[in-house]
Amino acid sequence: MGSENSNFSKCGMRCDLCLIYRPNVEREDRREEICNVWKKIWQGYEPDPKTVICDGCCNEGEDAVLSSPDCEARRCVIEMGHIHCGYCEQYPCDIFPAEPTEEELYQKIEVEHCWTWEEEKLMEAYACKKYMDEFREKRKR
Repeated sequence: MGSENSNFSKCGMRCDLCLIYRPNVEREDRREEICNVWKKIWQGYEPDPKTVICDGCCNEGEDAVLSSPDCEARRCVIEMGHIHCGYCEQYPCDIFPAEPTEEELYQKIEVEHCWTWEEEKLMEAYACKKYMDEFREKRKR
């Protein structure tokens, strides 16, 4: 999927692909699917698929619901005056969201059988580094 019609969060996540992003939930509610994957990734995390929702961290409305209101990357981007991390000269930095490596993903799926390839596809929205790298590469041209 190209990033020309992307709706990036402050850290580069793709809100337009996120299954808890309010417009996506209103179009097709698939929160239960992603919550089941998150429970496998983060032991002890028990999101309620009936209530978990996000308006996107670029939403500046007073009543905006953010999935991670204390996100360090969001705070930094706002303080630096950028639209998202892809515009920052220090990208990627220590607070940029850590993502599993491709090797770790294969291990989770093929070796540990923690989740399936179908479940991995549900996580597509959260590949911040991939999307920010693509954004920066296109911006150079």
